[in-house]
Amino acid sequence: MGSEHEAVVASFLAAFECHRLGAPEVDRVVHHMAPDAQYFVCAWELPFVGRDAIREELIGQGRGFTDLRIEVDWIASAGSRVFTERRDCMVMDGTPVAFHLAGVFELTDDGKIAVWRDYFDSKEIATQVGRGPVRSEPTA
Repeated sequence: MGSEHEAVVASFLAAFECHRLGAPEVDRVVHHMAPDAQYFVCAWELPFVGRDAIREELIGQGRGFTDLRIEVDWIASAGSRVFTERRDCMVMDGTPVAFHLAGVFELTDDGKIAVWRDYFDSKEIATQVGRGPVRSEPTA
């Protein structure tokens, strides 16, 4: 099942790629998810639960960027879990941004995404859109 699960997640991530992430694009994305799926925007925060809640969250996120492209560097699976290392590339506030993420997905027996957790450093995004230091210098 490993490669089949990996194909589901790869298809899910590919469904995100678009100029503007609006309702039709989000509907295409949530189609890959179980009705009671959980989406952890940041793995340590409470999840959005159910397609409707996830749909609304993704539509809200989509208002903040354009030209979304996802580059998957690595994908691997163990049982019903799929692990990804990727870069999400987009334009935020007129500035091209690319940031690194590790995503963990848990799939149902029928190949739907039941749980989606992303791990990333928000500082990487903030520095690219001018909301933080561009680079931390080592101290002596």
